[in-house]
This record gives sequence, C-alpha cells and structure tokens, in this order.
Amino acid sequence: MNNSAQIHVLEVIIVAGMLLMSLYFVRSFEFTPNISTTQENELKVLGNGILKSIEGVPDNQGNYPSLLARYVSDVSNNEFIDEFKDYVNRSIPEGTLYQISRINITKLSQHPERSIKDNTITDILTPEIVKVGKEAISSRIVVIDGFVYEVELMMFFTLR
Repeated sequence: MNNSAQIHVLEVIIVAGMLLMSLYFVRSFEFTPNISTTQENELKVLGNGILKSIEGVPDNQGNYPSLLARYVSDVSNNEFIDEFKDYVNRSIPEGTLYQISRINITKLSQHPERSIKDNTITDILTPEIVKVGKEAISSRIVVIDGFVYEVELMMFFTLR
C-alpha cells in the first residue's frame, strides 16, 4: 500500500475544506450590492449646520429662545447682524459668497403682494459675479413674539 498517495489525498481534502470554510467566512459578511452616492450640495450641508448650530445655542441675555432668534429679531440693530455675519464668514470656505434673508411669513401671508426681496439682511449679490456650480439654500423657521420668520442662507462659490 502506498502511504504517500493516501497522504496526498488527505492533503487535497483538507485544502478543499479550508477553501470552503474561507468562502463561507467571506459570504457571512453582508455587503450592500447597490451603493448609492448622495448628490447633496456640500454648501447646503454646511449652511444647514451653521443655522442649526446657532439655533441650538440659547441667548445669553435671555430675551430670545436662541441666538438665531436674536440675530433675526431686530434687523435695524447692526450689532446682532454683524455678529451673525462674522459667524457665517468664519464658517464658510474662502471664495464663497452668501446672502442672508429674513422673511416674515406672518406679514407675507397677510400681504401677498409684497416682495420677499424687501427682507434681505445682506445684499452682496451683484449681476457681474460669476457663480461656480449650483447655489445652496439652507433655511430655518424661527418664531419670535408670535411672528413666524424664515431665515434663509444662500451660498455659492465664485471665481477669484
């Protein structure tokens, strides 16, 4: 009887078993066959984060429910608006322009003939600016003293 032939057969059986066990191990992981990528604009994600973070911070003076409410409550108070602009300027990448609009939804519902453009806080958009890519618009709803406001942050990249 040839012992070396039996050992070779045994080796083949062991290797086949090892291959089957490794295939079983690999198949035990769950892979998603259809990986979908998001087409969401990164500036929109950034804008949502900016507005959400300001909305989540309470007003240290205690007059408003959040910093966002304080910033948009009194447009005539340049101190609050400048704080808001400074925060946005520190948060966005270089080469990005933005426009902040405060829309009084309560008054707009009572007077639909009024233009939304009348409520722009920052007006740095001019026709000669070349926009790169799509503009991103992020917004939050704020209620102050029974008035409903929408704060809109529109951002886009420009050529420098």
